[in-house]
Amino acid sequence: MRFQTIVAALLAVVVSAQNVWADPFSDLTKSGRDACFRRSYDAAHLRKNPRQQTTSLVVWITGDTDQSGTNVGLAAVRRGDPQALFISAACEWEVYKGERRSWMELYKKKAGAGCVTLAVPDVFDSSSAEEGGGVLLDPAADGKTLMVYLDEYQTMVKRADRGRKISIMFGADDRIFLLRRIDAKECNFVKEALTAPEPGARGTISAPGQNR
Repeated sequence: MRFQTIVAALLAVVVSAQNVWADPFSDLTKSGRDACFRRSYDAAHLRKNPRQQTTSLVVWITGDTDQSGTNVGLAAVRRGDPQALFISAACEWEVYKGERRSWMELYKKKAGAGCVTLAVPDVFDSSSAEEGGGVLLDPAADGKTLMVYLDEYQTMVKRADRGRKISIMFGADDRIFLLRRIDAKECNFVKEALTAPEPGARGTISAPGQNR
């Protein structure tokens, strides 16, 4: 009986570890629904944090299981410019075991969604696979919040001219964010900016699906 108790306890530990490291994206987007997360900062917060340049951050995760390539979009608004900057990304859940660690030094956890971003969203007749940066996403187990970790440099675009690459540097105060889940419809503007074909485009080319 004691042996059975020990085995049961060990199995419980293994199952618990698997649950901790399981891909939560499947829960966020089950039944084909999109997931949307946002964080906006008021004037009082920005006055207290003068080095922070990001005033709003939104992350859209698609629930379209048939879509290949990009599955995440991000929109950021920066001080002094009301027009959002966009990046699209191909994200895959990774578990870091033993000595294997995340490629982003900021990220210290055992699992996370590693994302390769595109320099220009895939909305033209032909799109290069040029990378625009890297992002790590860490959803909470209950799906209500999302931690976002950004590489220092990102290549982004604005909706009005998605063919023009804009280099953005995210300083120390603009690289880690806690976002809260909101209604998926609030991410429609991100989805449209990153997936609506450019006028006259005949087709698109899938974004790279590999991680760093």
